[in-house]
Amino acid sequence: MRKYWVLTKVAWENGLVYRASILMWRFRQFLSTIMALTLWTVIFGATESAFAYNQQEMITYIFLAAFLQSAIIATALNNLANIVYSGELSQFLIKPMNVYGYFATQEIADKLKNVGFLVIETSLLFLIFQPVIFLPGLNNFLLFLVWMMGGIILNFLITLLFGAFGFWSPDTWGPRFLFFMIINITAGKLFPLNILPELLQKIIFMTPFPYFAFMQTQLFLDKLNPQELLTHTLTLLAWIVFFGWLVKYIWGRGLKSYDAAGQ
Repeated sequence: MRKYWVLTKVAWENGLVYRASILMWRFRQFLSTIMALTLWTVIFGATESAFAYNQQEMITYIFLAAFLQSAIIATALNNLANIVYSGELSQFLIKPMNVYGYFATQEIADKLKNVGFLVIETSLLFLIFQPVIFLPGLNNFLLFLVWMMGGIILNFLITLLFGAFGFWSPDTWGPRFLFFMIINITAGKLFPLNILPELLQKIIFMTPFPYFAFMQTQLFLDKLNPQELLTHTLTLLAWIVFFGWLVKYIWGRGLKSYDAAGQ
């Protein structure tokens, strides 16, 4: 495990090299959260509830969505498909480490960095808006942490799956960009999914994307009954198992024909 700890430290240091890029990225996320808080504060200035949320719940939802964006959805592996297609992947395959473990260290370092910046951003937002936040019971909070970890693993597996495109095609940015656009809507990042029409909600819940943010917020806000908690826990686990098997199968097929072109 020591080598993976060292890799995580190196990834952390590398991630802080281009400070201007990091600051611009975090400033973009900060502005996005400010816009959402401002919009919903104005809306709740004229009504006590909207879309089955009161002001305290909606403000909590916005802060949670920002946190889960950094903890689950943000990834350091956007360029993974290009690493595979360019042949750079061969540098990791010949080293005495698990390649998935190496990618995991990159993800851990990136998420720690994002969450660290988020703490500073959230502190500023609390000073500006002075919000009242909804806090769950201990059991729900602990299950929230479990679901968050499940979302991190699920997003990691799907990211590896998109990276596998590089085994067969150089045209990898298009599918990844489409995935980002879909996630913005279906993960509940921009707004709660239960404000959408019921038919659209049913379609979205046929995908794993609500487990990237939306379901964690519903758990935190105590909007799920015990039966729903059990159902969604098993569903999240099923998605992880399915994508874990799919990643193993696709990467296995890709590595069998991998020739590390350009290296």
